[in-house]
Amino acid sequence: MRRRTLAGLACVFLATHAAAIHLSRRSPGVSALFVLIASASAIAAIYWRSTASSGPVRRKWDFVASAVSLWTIGQADYALRLFLPSIARVDVLGPEFYFLVYGIPVLLAISSSNEERDTVLFVIIDTLQAILAVGLIYLELTLSRSASAQAQTYLDHRLIFGVAAWTLAGACLLRVLARPRGEERALYRILLAYLGFFAVLATPAILAALLPQTWGFRGLPLGGYDDLVTDLLVTDLLTDILFLGLIAGCLLVRFETAPAIAPAIAPNGAPNGAPNALPIEINSFALLLNNGSPIFFTLAVLALGAIIARREFTLGIAAIALSLLLYCFRAALLQSGYISAQHALTRSQFALREANARLQQLSFHDALTGLPNRRLFDQTLDLEWNRALRSRRPLSLLLLDVDCFKALNDLRGHQAGDECLQKIAQALPASLRRAGEIAARYGGEEFAAILPDVTLDDAVSVAEAMRAAVFALELPHDASSVESFVTVSVGVAALQPNPSDSPAQLLAAADQALYRAKRSGRNRVVTAATDVDAFTSVAAVPDKPPTN
Repeated sequence: MRRRTLAGLACVFLATHAAAIHLSRRSPGVSALFVLIASASAIAAIYWRSTASSGPVRRKWDFVASAVSLWTIGQADYALRLFLPSIARVDVLGPEFYFLVYGIPVLLAISSSNEERDTVLFVIIDTLQAILAVGLIYLELTLSRSASAQAQTYLDHRLIFGVAAWTLAGACLLRVLARPRGEERALYRILLAYLGFFAVLATPAILAALLPQTWGFRGLPLGGYDDLVTDLLVTDLLTDILFLGLIAGCLLVRFETAPAIAPAIAPNGAPNGAPNALPIEINSFALLLNNGSPIFFTLAVLALGAIIARREFTLGIAAIALSLLLYCFRAALLQSGYISAQHALTRSQFALREANARLQQLSFHDALTGLPNRRLFDQTLDLEWNRALRSRRPLSLLLLDVDCFKALNDLRGHQAGDECLQKIAQALPASLRRAGEIAARYGGEEFAAILPDVTLDDAVSVAEAMRAAVFALELPHDASSVESFVTVSVGVAALQPNPSDSPAQLLAAADQALYRAKRSGRNRVVTAATDVDAFTSVAAVPDKPPTN
């Protein structure tokens, strides 16, 4: 319904315009008013689209609206001259100035970055370049008025206008080919249709400049035919269609939002199956174009400087030098920003690695004692078991239990019990003799040690050293039934693994040896049998453990 309404209004407007041209016959001012209404309506549609957008895309829509506003000012000036010819003596700039300056905001919309990273300095540089471009256009028009070859100057301006129109359309096409996302894609597609049609309408201006003897065109911005009525019907109605199409694009093309970028892997490590979970796509061409697009505006200023240099060499060269200086300064700022971002990324990666290391440290170590926890103990036992199985070397295991620890907690409190465990944990690793040996907190008041490539006799020696080290701490324990100081009981088991065995058998043997040590009076080291039958019987028929 909305499309049909707009199409009906457009047809009525075009029909009314055509009828006004036929009725007014030799008065082009009436036709100019219709074109003015069409362009002014386009400004309203663009600003409406701008207010519904946000961020860099809104800024680009504002540039387009500014460009059409300049064109409308030029059209208003042109229409006013048709009704009041005497105004030409007062108006210094003339409609040609606005028709040529019109391309500057369009180029800014195409060449400006689509990111939120633009700083005040970037805005200042773009503003200075825009002011420089406007000044060069004004200077060119001023110099051309004082030139002797007025006809040739007029054709040169038409050539500049036509080439600029095609250049803008080509630059916008590059933006579309870069596959932008969201509302930016809608903007560039609408702008490409508008600029492409505008370039087609400006083609007669190029032909008039290149073939002045063949084509008899009369006025900016488009061209004319020998018959005035035909000229108005063709050029002005096509200009109406140009702006009406821009209005339809702003009102009818739906607003687009950039697709949500979600990680391809969920936080738990499984593939993310959400329908909007898209992997991040890196478009190299879009990245290159987005970072290199500011050069479009610099090239335009360089071209204007070269045109000025034909009549005023010093001014033209100065404009070229200033444009290059501004671009180099912008490039230096951009490079500095990227270096800063890279340094920040490097620092973030380093901090992330440190955080991961700390997290791994916390996940594999006991928070109270700082020793490896049960998780790391189990992983290490499996690893060393498989290694001993391959190398056919012995593997020894110690289990240590603090004697009468519950009585200590009941007498002195849990904080004193925690301090006791911390001091024991600090003393145990000093008794280890080889690389690869670890002491871990097994659980509660129990500790364990894995001794790769250590025989039973050597393991007993290590166990005795640990028992003596704990006793040497002289930690008071008035509630102990063994000594007045804290003591530990140690169970020792050693085995040369076979494929039919498992680490659980070695662990069960050490646990049974610890049980016998506590039943035998505590504060001692007891070894376990290491044959498979003994393992089976120990694991199958455990005795009731003594009270701690």
